[in-house]
Amino acid sequence: MLETINIVLDDAEDKQLGENRLVKSWLDDVRDLAYDMEDLLDEFMIEAAQVKSGAESSTSKGQKKRLFPFFGQDGSSGSNSNLCLNLFETKVQEINGRLKKIITRKAHLSLRENAVGISNHTNKRLQSTSLPETRFFGREKEEAEILELLIGEVENSDARLSIVPIVGMGGVGKTAMAQRLYNDPKMSSYFERKAWVCVSDVFDVLHITKTILQLITRLSCEGKDLNWLQVKLKDDLSEKKFLVVLDDVWNEKYGEWTSLLKPFEAGAKGSKIIITTRNHSVVSITGASPYSLKELSVDNCTDLLAYHALEARNFERHPHLQIVGKKIAEKCRGLPLTAKILGGLLRNKENLDEWEDILNNRMWDVASAKNDEVLPALKLSYVHLPSYLKRCFTYCAVFPKDYEFERDELVLLWITEGFLDGRKAKENILRSGKKYFDELVSRSFFQQSNIDTSKFLMHDLLNDLAKSIADKTCFTSRESRVEESQVVSDENDATFKEKARYASFVSRYVTSKSLRAYATMKVLRSLMLLTIQSNDKKGIFMSGKVLHDLLTNLKY
Repeated sequence: MLETINIVLDDAEDKQLGENRLVKSWLDDVRDLAYDMEDLLDEFMIEAAQVKSGAESSTSKGQKKRLFPFFGQDGSSGSNSNLCLNLFETKVQEINGRLKKIITRKAHLSLRENAVGISNHTNKRLQSTSLPETRFFGREKEEAEILELLIGEVENSDARLSIVPIVGMGGVGKTAMAQRLYNDPKMSSYFERKAWVCVSDVFDVLHITKTILQLITRLSCEGKDLNWLQVKLKDDLSEKKFLVVLDDVWNEKYGEWTSLLKPFEAGAKGSKIIITTRNHSVVSITGASPYSLKELSVDNCTDLLAYHALEARNFERHPHLQIVGKKIAEKCRGLPLTAKILGGLLRNKENLDEWEDILNNRMWDVASAKNDEVLPALKLSYVHLPSYLKRCFTYCAVFPKDYEFERDELVLLWITEGFLDGRKAKENILRSGKKYFDELVSRSFFQQSNIDTSKFLMHDLLNDLAKSIADKTCFTSRESRVEESQVVSDENDATFKEKARYASFVSRYVTSKSLRAYATMKVLRSLMLLTIQSNDKKGIFMSGKVLHDLLTNLKY
């Protein structure tokens, strides 16, 4: 029965990100059932260990060792043991009943088997074109630096072809930068041939080659095989300087990459291929040095927001919106995509109340499916994660925004929570955990701290994404005023009591009152007490009584 669920989980996870509420509800129930099954097994193992410990103690005292864990000391049926056994049997039957209902519901959801992390909704991302944005804000320094990489003369280099990878998180403006460069007048005079291809999800060497050849030669290539296409492309590019842009590349297979490059090796010295990607692993197969595109400044984000909302260069003609506009721009966290989307939401709206509604919207606390346009690129990044990384990333929803963590710290948490294969030797588990972490860094899910290079953090929008996926399984709260012990929570929702598995509390001072909510969480697995600043050397202040109250109230 479990296998019938497992083979459709990838497709279900993709569809729930695509605003399918029935699938999301079903997936939430599957997740809860899996957690409850693990909890029941843990309880059984704990009970068995306690019984075994008691039996060994009795044996050491000359008493007969019990052969059956649910029998009394003398081998007869013990009332407490029978009660415990009956309780386990009841729980197993209840879980079995829930499992059957879940399988029945699955049949009505049209889920595809053996989906590999790419569903129909991921293809809804509009294909990029070579046409640039009508207005471009900031990036003068970055544009000049990349332009130099493209047309600058490199001393002591005889390379005919160079790769220029532009790397950055989703929504940071990689495609816009590539469009800007592609359409720069200097390019037309420097390169004899130009072509732009939006690669996106599937790295199809035949399709990419055909597209480039058609753009350059205007030939009809329908029905032609890869050999014919590459021979023609090689002939046309021979001893000519060219520029090709491969936008939104995900492919990490070296063989496919080298196959694509074959005809380009015939070009003249100085030929370039720009690739845009979120994944550093993509860059590694090219052997080129990446150009990392960072976030926009707040001022540039503000101007970008004004342009898309008010068709103005800035807020000078709308002074009543200037303050709230800048606050909204600050929340964009330097992502042009977000500023553009929010500008579209506020298009031609000059009422201050409408702008303040956006500023104070709950989406800034937890991104939900209702605000799907805010995070489409980041959701696409998540969809492309292997299944073993999805759980590790989603767990990070337990961290508050801007919390900085060390690699080893997070890896040990993953191991403690059972996200890595416990059957491996300790060294292998640690190695796997570090590999998982490094892979998330390479995919821009974690970024290095600007303050302490040994630490990492999640961009706010990625933290929102993790929270929207984790939903009620992760709970984060903080104490706003320690002296009054008033807890400010990400979600004051009773369902957390039934659903929360992982939780964190952020404060330097911990009181029994501030932790009262956690004692009511029926299935809580772990609680982390964190300081507001992860580098706070003073640590957390908590009395022995508070610790005692906490431990005695928690279920486990």
